[in-house]
Amino acid sequence: MQKSVVWFALDSQAMGSGMMPRQSVISQMVAGLVCEVTGKSTPDAAWRSLIKPGEKVGIKVASQPGAVGGTHPAVAQAVVEGLVAAGIKPGDIIVWDRRREDLVQAGYDRVPGLNLRWIEKGEGYDPRVVVTATATGRLVYGDMGFKESRTSLSDILGPTAQLSEESHVPIILSRDVDKVINIPSLCDSYFTGINGALAGMTLGTLDNWRRFGRGEGYGDSALADVYGSEWLGKKVVLTIMDGMVLQYAGGPYPSPVNCVTYSTLFASKDPVAIDATALRLLDEQRVLSRMPKASLDGGHVAEAESRGLGKADEKMIVLKRVGIRPVRTDGSGSGSEPAAYASPQPTPKPRL
Repeated sequence: MQKSVVWFALDSQAMGSGMMPRQSVISQMVAGLVCEVTGKSTPDAAWRSLIKPGEKVGIKVASQPGAVGGTHPAVAQAVVEGLVAAGIKPGDIIVWDRRREDLVQAGYDRVPGLNLRWIEKGEGYDPRVVVTATATGRLVYGDMGFKESRTSLSDILGPTAQLSEESHVPIILSRDVDKVINIPSLCDSYFTGINGALAGMTLGTLDNWRRFGRGEGYGDSALADVYGSEWLGKKVVLTIMDGMVLQYAGGPYPSPVNCVTYSTLFASKDPVAIDATALRLLDEQRVLSRMPKASLDGGHVAEAESRGLGKADEKMIVLKRVGIRPVRTDGSGSGSEPAAYASPQPTPKPRL
């Protein structure tokens, strides 16, 4: 059986003061990763193998954990610059997340040239496109199916509460983009153990999302089922996990006190393998901090493997390190050979 490969780029020079990434280093790391994942010799060729000119691409980020623990704008910017250099029109690229306030908090509004979009109080959900799963959720204000006419407290909390097995898909996914590059961050989650690739495209995009998380009974299997939808996981052509910082507790909300510098980016076409790898790294840090393992709440990752969405078994995942070098476009510098690194200092290191 073929194993899944998770490529990682690690450079101790990637993070500057205040846990802020250095753009030039990040751009080199992203270029090296996309070349290795696609097997192409140049970044331009690599991006064009994923996104064709004329296609519209959405870059999904995880801004809810904030400026430290979330997806850093520098990583999204490196992807945008790579796509534009490969011939994708800037107007065909959007960077998006659920809430505008999260994007602003994470600093995306301060990066020139990013075409930002959001769902809540923005483009909203598509009333014609839903995904259904065997987990029932209680609708709340903000869910498309919620009926505001129910004002009685007994109606809201009692046996007549509004329940649904459906979640609406955002218009961004149903109408506006052809493909998605998903960039979650290496962050834990109270709801799903990890706020990773799978959770980011489900809990991070749909309404009535609470049914997929902690305490909802069938949440793990439902989340895996929904990710496999044509509107969600099947649109994702590449997953890049921002591991510049590892947030091991307090997620998916901002918690800088529970963050450590990690200086790593991961990339793969297998989102399950990336999440499984990240769960192991979170567990290692939690053990050091004498906390329960994140994987105890991350059952959706194994469920996704059982549905053929990727590999979660550590024995079926190969971690390969990308060498970082100045990016060339003449085919002579793909990043396929290890380059010299300054001594890396993340804690802990990715396990090979």
